[in-house]
Amino acid sequence: MSKSYYLETFGCQMNVVDSEWMESLLRAAGYTAVAAVRHADVVILNTCSVRDKAQRKVYGHLGSFKPYKQRNPAMIIAVGGCVAQQEGERLLRDVPHVDIVFGTHNVHKLPQLIAAVAAGGGQQCAVEHYCGSRRLRHFPHRDHSGAVSRFVTIMQGCDNFCSYCVVPYVRGREVSRASGEIIAEVSELVDNGVKEITLLGQNVNSYARKGDADISFAELLGRLHAINGLERLRFTSSHPKDVDDELIDCFASLNKLCPHLHLALQSGSDRVLHAMNRGYDSSRYLDIIARLRQRCAHIRFTTDLIVGFPGESEADFLATIAVIKQVRFADAYTFLYSPRP
Repeated sequence: MSKSYYLETFGCQMNVVDSEWMESLLRAAGYTAVAAVRHADVVILNTCSVRDKAQRKVYGHLGSFKPYKQRNPAMIIAVGGCVAQQEGERLLRDVPHVDIVFGTHNVHKLPQLIAAVAAGGGQQCAVEHYCGSRRLRHFPHRDHSGAVSRFVTIMQGCDNFCSYCVVPYVRGREVSRASGEIIAEVSELVDNGVKEITLLGQNVNSYARKGDADISFAELLGRLHAINGLERLRFTSSHPKDVDDELIDCFASLNKLCPHLHLALQSGSDRVLHAMNRGYDSSRYLDIIARLRQRCAHIRFTTDLIVGFPGESEADFLATIAVIKQVRFADAYTFLYSPRP
């Protein structure tokens, strides 16, 4: 009898990629995907902890799995992603019907963790961080058949330590992949029919600061642009402090680079930006926008905004509104401030 799995993903594009890797590993181990929890031998939640609401949603889902576990004690329930990294063994204690907790650096261990539980080894927890580019060597191969658009991870982690953000603690410090690996992966994807590539990183335009990268982010974009058969190139998510002249020039010179930039503002108040430890002020942000529009007149901007940051005043809020009106964003992801541990 074939083994089956059910996988549900919460959160960002990086989690989508991680889930694709999980599925590749599970298929290689002989598992088949099913559409409902009740039919699965293994149930996996790939989780997000950026906001409290997302984390509470995970615990709600885990609670709903308990009756299935009671009816089928052999069912294995695994929790991966940022909640797993943040909570570790505490999650196993708080939700005892969970069998496996595996962190953001431990996707490659999923098959052996499942095997350990199935063999009677009890609850399993793997949340250790891997230092530097060592963790990038664990990236498993992903199935990309039939896709037109794909994500490609070029770096992981974040060194910014914004005061409201948990990402550096659950994803680790910044580390970049070698350019040759990225170019080879994109070339293979294009050879298999992919037309659009979105480069991913928690702080994607800081590529090459740490790790195995041997060229700048702008140079990487140029080399990927030269791949025959690739039609569109995108990247996300960018940090304003790392937007340099080289990157701005790319939007003017690389016609495969889509004229869109997601650039998180978070606040238009310099006082709040300083409290957030964002590393730029509103004038710097507006200067980036102006320079990009000068080089690429039809570029579109999207952004992230946080409202209700501790100490934010009406004047701070109005300063944000003023920047929004000046930039004229095509879209904005707006969030109420969410305290994180």
